[in-house]
Amino acid sequence: MEIREMKQQLVEVALSLYQRGLVVGSAGNMSVSLDDGTFLATPTGSSFGSLREGDVSHFTKEGTILCGKAPTKEVPFHLACYASHPQAKAVVHLHSTYATLLASCEHLVDGQPFVPFTPYFVMKVSKVGILPYRKPGSPLIATDILAKPQYSTYLMQNHGLIVCGATLNEALYSAEEFEESAKLWYLGRTLPIRHLTEEQLKELR
Repeated sequence: MEIREMKQQLVEVALSLYQRGLVVGSAGNMSVSLDDGTFLATPTGSSFGSLREGDVSHFTKEGTILCGKAPTKEVPFHLACYASHPQAKAVVHLHSTYATLLASCEHLVDGQPFVPFTPYFVMKVSKVGILPYRKPGSPLIATDILAKPQYSTYLMQNHGLIVCGATLNEALYSAEEFEESAKLWYLGRTLPIRHLTEEQLKELR
């Protein structure tokens, strides 16, 4: 896919997320890894609702901006995702409501932030790494990700969600599935939910 087409896809995805309320204000960011070793990312301080192709940042691993605006300040953890997940070509980071609510709960541990009860959560998301709270933009977030390469989905405590994917759509769909599953978890906390058995989980994985 050409750089212009990938920029257009980023703009379209950003607008869709904004229109559906999965991002607000200037929260959240996305990036893609290109075949030539450079990257595209949403700009720092930008709104997904008004992003334009010319705004999208094109930059090198070393931080040299090739065109567009300066990239998100969270670039270090995006680069850490690519470094620890060679198959990843896209990273989506959201502050979506239910994922962020779940990320703000106490006693979260690596693996499953809640007991799965839908097959789609297991198939699209699977295991989740829990990252400790860091100030937004902290370089320590990248260090935390590099320490947990076995996960492709992360909850940042009191912050939000990070998903790595082989394509932008794959990362997007996993992020959307996580948000919907977190919503179901919240709405169903007092209901007699039937959880998937270990045998059923094993079959799905």
